[in-house]
Amino acid sequence: MIVAVVPVKDLGQAKQRLASVLAPEERVGLVKAMLGDVLAVLKTARRVAHVYLVAHDRAFDAMAEDVIRETANTGYNAAIATAVADHRVSGVAGVLVVPGDVPLLTAEEVDRLVAPLERGIRLVPARDGDGTNGLLIAPPDLIATRFGPGSAGRHQAAGLEAGGTVERLDAPGLAFDIDTPDDLADFRAVDAETMTHTFLERSGVGARMSDTARST
Repeated sequence: MIVAVVPVKDLGQAKQRLASVLAPEERVGLVKAMLGDVLAVLKTARRVAHVYLVAHDRAFDAMAEDVIRETANTGYNAAIATAVADHRVSGVAGVLVVPGDVPLLTAEEVDRLVAPLERGIRLVPARDGDGTNGLLIAPPDLIATRFGPGSAGRHQAAGLEAGGTVERLDAPGLAFDIDTPDDLADFRAVDAETMTHTFLERSGVGARMSDTARST
């Protein structure tokens, strides 16, 4: 059985790199819209048995059926360690780690990522090729995660050191995370039906970004 975990930062700390273009309440709205897209897709993936949100902030509780509670929000790798230690995750065949800011994720990408893997890791690099945007670990305690700068290479090295199979997949939707104003502009140019696109247009953020682009 494969389960998915989605770690999230406390809302007050989320998406600080977008502070130059989004007000605090807009960042909160964006985070919730992106997470809604990610959770909806994960729940439709055929090969994912269950989805857990890993959170310290109780503001997310209404968005997920099951939450693995952190005692403190101390970083992405710590959140995943908390999830892997939880009895609902520790005994499964594999754990899929997906960030909450990849609203173009598709169920087909998820199912390819969690195809049977006896022992090893399978990862999807971020668009820049440096980070990791999707990571399957089988069994869940095979490696400790190394999210952060250069994580794609560090995850590969850790998988090989653990004696497991290491695979990289190309998954454009999952690779597309939204962290910076440029990411947000690129995302708006993608023709797709997502909660995130809807939020950007209904909130007025999209129109404001268009006006800014025209004036430069």
